[in-house]
Amino acid sequence: MKQKSLILLSFLFILSACGPSAVDSNRPKTPEELKMELKVQEQNSPTQYLTSTATMSENKVKTRDAGVFHDAEYSADGNNIEGTIKSSATVARFKDVVLTVTFMSETETVIEEKDYVFYEFYEPNSTKPFSLHVYPTAATKKFNVTVKNATAVD
Repeated sequence: MKQKSLILLSFLFILSACGPSAVDSNRPKTPEELKMELKVQEQNSPTQYLTSTATMSENKVKTRDAGVFHDAEYSADGNNIEGTIKSSATVARFKDVVLTVTFMSETETVIEEKDYVFYEFYEPNSTKPFSLHVYPTAATKKFNVTVKNATAVD
C-alpha cells in the first residue's frame, strides 16, 4: 500500500512541476484565444496586411481661358498620384500609414524616394483612396508606391 501511495504522490508531483500548460496543451484554443493570436500577428507585421496601388498623371493648370479666337491654354504644374491603400487584416486596425514613393529613370535607377504619412484609421478589410501632388524630376519615367510602415491600434 505504501508503494502505491508513493507512486501516486510521485505522479502528482511530476504533473504539478510541469505546470498547467502540460495538462492544457492538448485542449483546443477558444475562438477568443485564436482571435487574439491573429490580432497580435497582424499588428506585428503591418506591411504584410497593408498594400497600395497608384497611378500618376500630369497636373494641368489653366493659364488662359478660351476666347473667340483661341482655345484655353494649360501648363504643367507637377504630377498627381492617386491610388488606394488596402488593409487585408481580418482583426487588426492601423493608423498613420507611411507610403514611400520611389521615382525611377527609364532604366529603373532610383532617382528619389519620399515618404508621406496619412494620418487616418484603416479598419480591417477596408480600402481608402489617397491623393498626392508631387514634383518629380524631368528624368522620372516610372514610379512605385509601397507601404513602408503603419502603427497598430489596440
